[in-house]
Amino acid sequence: MNLVVLKNEMKRSFFNKGMVLSLLMGIGIILWHQVQYVWNPAHELNNGVCMESVYYNWIGGSCAPMQSFLFYFTIPLIAVLPCGCTYFDDLKSGYIFQMSTRGVKKDFLLSKFISVFLSGGFVIGVSLTLSFLMTAMKFPMLLPEPIMGLGPDMKSFDINLYYQYPFLHTVLFIFIDALFAGGLATISLVASFWMNHKFIIAIAPFICYYFLFSLDQLLGGNDYSPNYFLIPGFSPHLIIEFVLGVFMMVIVFTYFYSKGKKVE
Repeated sequence: MNLVVLKNEMKRSFFNKGMVLSLLMGIGIILWHQVQYVWNPAHELNNGVCMESVYYNWIGGSCAPMQSFLFYFTIPLIAVLPCGCTYFDDLKSGYIFQMSTRGVKKDFLLSKFISVFLSGGFVIGVSLTLSFLMTAMKFPMLLPEPIMGLGPDMKSFDINLYYQYPFLHTVLFIFIDALFAGGLATISLVASFWMNHKFIIAIAPFICYYFLFSLDQLLGGNDYSPNYFLIPGFSPHLIIEFVLGVFMMVIVFTYFYSKGKKVE
């Protein structure tokens, strides 16, 4: 790995207008949720069943608030903005060919994938962390209660972790959500080989995401699409969903790297 190439790609990915726009979108939805749902004076600390907890009320606590559904539904759009289309720009500008003549093409491809992956995961991870911290300023970190009817489905693999160690569960899912966001952003790299329009490349991850959502609805609406199972406090969390997600990331990387080496 050429660290100079990696440093340059990371700089291109994190210090640009796309990153600013992405953070504004992600954090904007978080703040909207805070104002309307968390810090609303009408929202009582005691709901008549048991004391409220941060684990019910942050944006990952459930999909009941509109902002929660919107945030998780737009993850691929938010994640791709920082630098998802830069590889397409590099192909069109001839920048990729300069990397070839310098003998660092393989390093460039690997650095490009890493930078797109990390920048996409960064904006989602930061937004979710901000939501949890701001919500914890109002609501106590009480253990979730099954009587509330919130939290993962009882058949979820993480059900015990959620009720016994909810903070660890939250940290784990913020990491998982960032991981999937980064993986979704890299779909744009593959799309760059097949599409000639930057806008289509930018929305390619969302198209794949929406296809899975639509397929889930056609098959009965079992909440198995990513925009549901990525929500920490909602949906059945089946281990196969996350394994398949990581498997698809490996496929995307393998295809991008092998195809990119052949581009002359």
